[in-house]
Amino acid sequence: MIKLVRVDHRLLHGQVIFSWTRQLEIEHIIVVDDKLPDDPISVMTLNIAKPADCKLSIVKFDKVKETVEEDINKNIMILIKGPNEAVKLVENIDQIDEINYGGIAKKKDSISYSQAIYLNKEELEDTRTLLEKGINIYVQQVPNSSIEKVDFMK
Repeated sequence: MIKLVRVDHRLLHGQVIFSWTRQLEIEHIIVVDDKLPDDPISVMTLNIAKPADCKLSIVKFDKVKETVEEDINKNIMILIKGPNEAVKLVENIDQIDEINYGGIAKKKDSISYSQAIYLNKEELEDTRTLLEKGINIYVQQVPNSSIEKVDFMK
């Protein structure tokens, strides 16, 4: 069962490792990106960072559906880097109905939507595409913090 889909440019880091995985009893972390699986240094780094009691898969978008289906009876967390990847993910997996925006880095021409969410024009368009598809997007850094109210339509 997919317990969490999280957009976070940092992917696997302290908040994910110590808060989300424990709170949601995550057994399988799936990092989805079309470049990372071909980058041995990034793969090694992510494998070192993962919790010892979690399985980690680093897959391309065309493999994510079968990777989820293989462990559908386990608690799964999917990590992606940004809103564009979120749109690709939703196109590949039907059962996603909400996405946690945890961290999207500040960059040139981006606008702050919360303390850790900065969207440029393209990312805002992708976010609105998700909302139009009926996906609930919520901003929450860690499980015990409040969900931030964010208007992505402004």
